[in-house]
Amino acid sequence: MNKKINTIFSVLLLLALALSACAGAATQAPAEPTIAPPTAEPTSPPDEPATTDAPSSGEKKLILATTTSTQDSGLLDVLLPIFTDETGITVDVIAVGTGQAIQLGEDGNADVLLVHARAREDEFMANGHGTRREEVMYNDFVIVGPEADPAGIKGMTSAVDALKKLAETESTFISRGDDSGTHTKELSIWKKAEIEPAGDWYVSSGQGMGEVLTMSNEQQAYTLSDRATYLARTLEGLELVVLVEGDKDLFNPYGVIAVNPDKNPAIQADLASQFIDWIISVPVQEQIKAFGVDDFGQSLFIPDSAPWNAAQESAAPAVGPALKVTGLVGQELAWTEDEVKAMTTMEAQSTNKLGETETYTGVLIADLLNLAAPQADAATVVFVADDGYSAEVPLADVMACPDCIVSFRSEGGFSTVMPGYEGKLQVKGIVEIQVK
Repeated sequence: MNKKINTIFSVLLLLALALSACAGAATQAPAEPTIAPPTAEPTSPPDEPATTDAPSSGEKKLILATTTSTQDSGLLDVLLPIFTDETGITVDVIAVGTGQAIQLGEDGNADVLLVHARAREDEFMANGHGTRREEVMYNDFVIVGPEADPAGIKGMTSAVDALKKLAETESTFISRGDDSGTHTKELSIWKKAEIEPAGDWYVSSGQGMGEVLTMSNEQQAYTLSDRATYLARTLEGLELVVLVEGDKDLFNPYGVIAVNPDKNPAIQADLASQFIDWIISVPVQEQIKAFGVDDFGQSLFIPDSAPWNAAQESAAPAVGPALKVTGLVGQELAWTEDEVKAMTTMEAQSTNKLGETETYTGVLIADLLNLAAPQADAATVVFVADDGYSAEVPLADVMACPDCIVSFRSEGGFSTVMPGYEGKLQVKGIVEIQVK
């Protein structure tokens, strides 16, 4: 019996030991591995974080807010790459209506403006929003429309009268309607016409110049456009034609303005001033003058900066006497071409080398001689040309001739017209009348 009990006890003891070993193994088993947060390797101190809006180190960037016409005409595509190449300054262009461009300046969200609404530009400066304004260039506005011209305004010389006719006939007119320089000009002409345009015929689009020209083309409507954008769009198939042009009310000057840096610490005042100096410089004005000539045979913009105008004045030859009377006279006299043309003129008819009768306009030679007062012993007049040619005639004959004149040449300068006298006395390019 004892032996049996001992056997059972031994089995129970072994089971207890086995269970204890299993429990210990479970307690000592390692936990599942977990991923610890990574720790940075020791490095040199990190760089300062850069903001996304800031230009990279050394980068120079300028924000130009401008009218759509400088963009749509293609002018900026020509000028700005040159500016960047020469200065290293990148230009970000915001092409909107002049009103919006001016507002961007007032809000301090642009560095420099290139716009075309002079009254608003002057107001901008007077209110302290800008620190510098310079003239850049000018062109003109034109009233364009379908070639059929159902309103009948073609050839009108008054923009006011043309808009009156459009209103009377209720011909479809597409307006920019965007507070741009062109829209401002259009409204000023309506105001002169004493008309407030309204109705189905008057469409205020709120679009830029290029889009308005496209709409007008599609609807065979009329609109007011700057000439540069209009011509540029004709290369793309625009079929509208110029109907009214040349009125002084259609003059369109452009100015460049530096925005006051007090408005925003991010304004690049130095770069704005550099851009202004560049665009008004003579070499860039030459680029502006050449723009459009190859495609249209004319400049789309006319240079008008102060340095350009000063250079033209200094390069212009001094205006000297174009005609003089010398010799045996009481007083030798000399006149410029304009001074001669300002004298009393008359017409004379004479036969040319082909036997055809032509009419000439000029000043009576006897009147010129009387101003110089020939002396009593004077007997002969010698006509001297600019190439050295000369011809003589008795003084008495010239003084008695009722239609012998110094005529105005179409290419400038003068010629003698002596009806009934031999051909050698018809002197081209006369510059001097000698009394002997």
